[in-house]
Formats: sequence, C-alpha cells, structure tokens
Amino acid sequence: MRYRGSVPPSRWYGETIGFWDEDALITWTSNIQGWMVHGAFEYSNKMQTIEVYTPNRDASGKFLGLNHEAVFYDPEALVEPVRIVRNYVKTSGFDQGDPYVFIDCVQTIFPVNGRSTPLTPGNVLEYEVPDMYGRPWAHIWEKYFEQGMEKPEGEDIFSFD
Repeated sequence: MRYRGSVPPSRWYGETIGFWDEDALITWTSNIQGWMVHGAFEYSNKMQTIEVYTPNRDASGKFLGLNHEAVFYDPEALVEPVRIVRNYVKTSGFDQGDPYVFIDCVQTIFPVNGRSTPLTPGNVLEYEVPDMYGRPWAHIWEKYFEQGMEKPEGEDIFSFD
C-alpha cells in the first residue's frame, strides 16, 4: 500500500503497533480520527496513546486477569496527558461462557431540532447526516442555538500562542 507522506491515512480507531516485553504487551496508537467517539472527551487528529497490558496473578502465579494502563496525548485537546488504569478480571476460560461481541452504537437518541430525543422503532424523522470528520455537535449547536450570533473577528481570545 502506498501513502503520501510518512504516515498512512487515518482510520476511525487509529493504527496500532506493539511489542512484547516478557509478559507485558506495550502498544502505540496514532492516526486516530478526531472527534469521533460520543461519551468521551473531545480529541483531535493529533491524539496518540501508549498502552501497557500486564497480567494480574495471585501469590501462586495463577492468572487472574489483565491490568491495563493507557496514557492519552493530544497537544490540541488536552492540557496534559490523561492516564487511565483499570483491571480486567478473568471470568471464564476460552471454552466456557459466551464470547464478547463488539458492536458499534445502536442509535436510539437522535438530534431533533438540535435536542437529543429518544425515538422508538417506527418513528420517521428528517435527518441531516453529520460530518463525522468535523465536529458534528458543534455544527448542531451553531445551527439551532446560535442563530443571529456572529463569531468575533480578529485574534482568538482563547489562543495560547
């Protein structure tokens, strides 16, 4: 595959490379599509993460689950890196229990006149497809709640330059 420049084009969830250091898996993710995830802080196309997965074991060495540490770096959206540490507990073996099935969000709340509105199956609505490469919530806010307002001209008062 050929790319323009030194990095491949962005993907929704980014591109990850990793390596093993004994029983620790260390990964680096970049080329993340900015502004994509609802329920999370706003982030830019410059977001990168470093993640470390290590086993949690009891005193006898039995595997109990995974420790996951993630550090989020984003020079445009974050004042400083964000660190999250969490533990996953092993609930069954590979041959037991149901597998976890990953799905994207099944939408039940839609923007109706700029407001989040729960809708049930069978409802019909006029829907403007959001620009997922932009900031869709900012567009909705400006369209429905900033009519007649004008953005200030000149220097950005929030710039730290």
